[in-house]
Amino acid sequence: MKLLIVDDELSPREQSKRLLAEFFPEITLCAEAESVETAFEAILVHQPDVVLLDVDLPDGTAFDLLKRFPQINFNIIFITAYEQYALQAIKFSALDFLLKPYTSGEFSDAIRKAIKKTEQNDLQLRYSALFQNIQNQHQPSKIVLRTADSIHVIQLDDIIRLEADGAYTSFFFSNKKTIVVSKNLKEYDTLFQNNHFIRCHQSHLVNTKHIVCFHKADGGALGLSDQTRVPVATRFREKVMVMLEQI
Repeated sequence: MKLLIVDDELSPREQSKRLLAEFFPEITLCAEAESVETAFEAILVHQPDVVLLDVDLPDGTAFDLLKRFPQINFNIIFITAYEQYALQAIKFSALDFLLKPYTSGEFSDAIRKAIKKTEQNDLQLRYSALFQNIQNQHQPSKIVLRTADSIHVIQLDDIIRLEADGAYTSFFFSNKKTIVVSKNLKEYDTLFQNNHFIRCHQSHLVNTKHIVCFHKADGGALGLSDQTRVPVATRFREKVMVMLEQI
């Protein structure tokens, strides 16, 4: 297996090389690159299986590089030093990333995920969602949801609500479809911050674009576009009322 490191800073490249040699001696470091142009040439020449790819490069971005390939045939671990719109786009597209400065444990986890064989159709769907999300520098428009046997690319506006079910989360959509994923609701609560979703109950996260009314009876509930009602817990009520005034 071959790995390419793309980073314009020497120190992170040296750190990645050291960790790679220490924890993954079976992986061959085929080349290093420090710009979009040199990375493009290295990928064509060496055909790496995995690319450690810094988002911000001197002559462009990681996305400028990737758009030069008609089909991306390698796994990518994005690297960034900033909590920026690009990182949100990466997260919503279910792709792997490292946030500088990263630990040896974080590096190892990312490499282990990247070297697992991934179906090309799966990768292409995720990269396609990434390119669409990156076009909007304010908020992602799509999210990739993975179930045991499928991968789904979903428009955020089509999600009506999310409901916790232990370690799982159920997504409910405007077309009456439901998808269950093996992540807890807290992960999506964090991911959807600033993306017109609001937590109204320990077990419920709601898309504010699908709120139709507020029912005052029995402590309060939100009426949604699919004619369901979602309870509003006391500890979330003030936040929900402030949100309703802003709609």
